[in-house]
Amino acid sequence: MENLKRFNVYATDKAGMVQKFEFEHSYHSMERASQRGINNDRLSLALAYGEIIQKQGLEFHILGENRIPDEFEKEKEKLKNTVVVTRRDCVITCYRAKDPYKQIRKKSKIFYTQRVAA
Repeated sequence: MENLKRFNVYATDKAGMVQKFEFEHSYHSMERASQRGINNDRLSLALAYGEIIQKQGLEFHILGENRIPDEFEKEKEKLKNTVVVTRRDCVITCYRAKDPYKQIRKKSKIFYTQRVAA
């Protein structure tokens, strides 16, 4: 079983209400985040403000340039195009991409875990 580390994400909705979400890091996502210089604050921003695209039974939270809140203007270059992949309340992986929308659009609709040779 993988080691999981919990962390909280707080998001303010349009009505000004603060909502709390709890996520778990898988060992893989902790390792990849560390390698790619994506800390929990950046993950939290992507989860709270990113656009969600559902594909392959996963949720892709994309923090595009236009979705970054004004108070993080100084870090915009480091934050833009951050993608966090989740399934339910578990972070599977995270990365940055030049054009995340195109990359996700090209993925097949079904996530294949095992392919059978013909």
